[in-house]
Amino acid sequence: MIKQLLVKNLAIIQELEVTFSPGLNMITGETGSGKSILIDAIGLLSGGRATGDIIRTGEDTAVVEGELVSGDDTWVIRRVVRAGGASRIFVNEEPAKLSDLETLTGSLVDLHGQHEHQSLLRVGTHIDFLDAYAGLLPDREVLAHTYHRLIQVNDELQQLAAQVEKEKELQDLHQFQLSELEEAGLSPDEEEQLAKEHRLLSQAEELHRLLTHLEHRLQKDEGSVAGELGGLLKQLDRFANLSPELGKLGERLSSMKVEMEDLAYEAGRYGSSVNPDPKRLAEVEDRLGQLETVKRKYGGTIDTALKKLDWLRETASRYAASDEHLSRLRDEQARQREAYAAQCQELSHQRRSAREKLAKEIRGTLARLDMPGTRFEVRMENLPAEGGICIINGRTYKSDARGYDQVEFFISPNPGEELRPLAKIASGGEVSRTMLGIKTVLAAYDPVGCLVFDEIDNGISGSTAETVGIALKDLARSRQIVCITHLPQIAARGDHHLSMDKLVQGGRTLSRVRVVAGEERRGEIARLLSGAEITQASLDQAAELLTPSSGGQ
Repeated sequence: MIKQLLVKNLAIIQELEVTFSPGLNMITGETGSGKSILIDAIGLLSGGRATGDIIRTGEDTAVVEGELVSGDDTWVIRRVVRAGGASRIFVNEEPAKLSDLETLTGSLVDLHGQHEHQSLLRVGTHIDFLDAYAGLLPDREVLAHTYHRLIQVNDELQQLAAQVEKEKELQDLHQFQLSELEEAGLSPDEEEQLAKEHRLLSQAEELHRLLTHLEHRLQKDEGSVAGELGGLLKQLDRFANLSPELGKLGERLSSMKVEMEDLAYEAGRYGSSVNPDPKRLAEVEDRLGQLETVKRKYGGTIDTALKKLDWLRETASRYAASDEHLSRLRDEQARQREAYAAQCQELSHQRRSAREKLAKEIRGTLARLDMPGTRFEVRMENLPAEGGICIINGRTYKSDARGYDQVEFFISPNPGEELRPLAKIASGGEVSRTMLGIKTVLAAYDPVGCLVFDEIDNGISGSTAETVGIALKDLARSRQIVCITHLPQIAARGDHHLSMDKLVQGGRTLSRVRVVAGEERRGEIARLLSGAEITQASLDQAAELLTPSSGGQ
């Protein structure tokens, strides 16, 4: 609800502060007193467009500030309009955008009259009215969840598919490199071992000859070193008992003979193991050539090639994960599409079942609001759309989080006129009464806490005004209503009555507002009955309208 409204330098209003109450707030006053300006001010708080020509003559800025309450939440909204039409918006002293303001106030305040931003003239809200009436909002939440998940899956799938396609050439290259390196069978120390083996194999023949010669010279040949040492040892043994030093020499010579024999054995054993092997030499050279090629292609060393191999394996795993994720997303996309289409169809079926019942109730209510013979229809259609996400029987349809139905209200207020879109109604009074009729039918489902009606009594009088007053009173039991009226039958129904008038001070026209109650309110109702000259008869009639039995205060 709107708790307070402060207006400065807006048209003829220099400064005005208004306090609204819960229930039915009536605003009356003479023509030109600024009643509609007050509604315009509420419109600015609700996201209405601001132009520089609304600023009071001689001033640079106009300010509208309102305190809006919903449950435990309070918002202080301020619009500052400057000459030229530029404006600034503040919500609880924080700068805000117009779209933020429209979103915030959309569920708090609804204006009805000749205002472009009223909900009735926004075709996109008609489906909301129908769904609220039919009790489909919980089902629509389920559908919205499916819709948003499908959109999310589509986006993820598109991005991942583009990424996979972009990486396709790289993936082929990386797979080739991975295969090449894995087939190479690299190990960290293989090259060093092969180099050693190559050096040995390349000199095996010469080394074999050398070791064989060494073996023979040390032991096997006639006159070998070991044989010579044996002969010398025998000769020395004959003199060993002559002195200890000779004995030690003999021992050392004996050790040398044993060492020569062992050395000959080792030379022979190792020499036999290094027999020339041209085939193995060719294999080693081929393998070293292969490793050299790998090193040249992958960083210059076996170590860098092995690191490249590890990276390629990780990359291959990532590619595999992307492909698997792509497959899962495609499966989920198919499931979500199927679920979304089924939910759209079911919601559409329930809407079609409820739309004529809603139209019938609204026609009946409008008839009671002095719009007899009014034809009202709730039309539904499904529009094909190339590339749409709602696919039914192979055809794609325009759709969103509310389904694939396009819902619009059509009306013919006067007999003989063709049905036209409700948004094209020209008369503010017809718009207001039509919305009153719709709101009356949807009172239990409409979340908006404050309804503002301007020109609701345009073109009506007598018993119809009484009916409109009763409808407003009933509607105000569950929400705040602000209503401008010129009819006493409607004004008398208010819970809170504000009267606006204008005066001239210092050659300037000013607008003021005051709360009227008691005898002063009786006088204001009498003025509405008889005009500027208030008679006793009009006072008596006003008193009767204000008695509780008549529905007034």
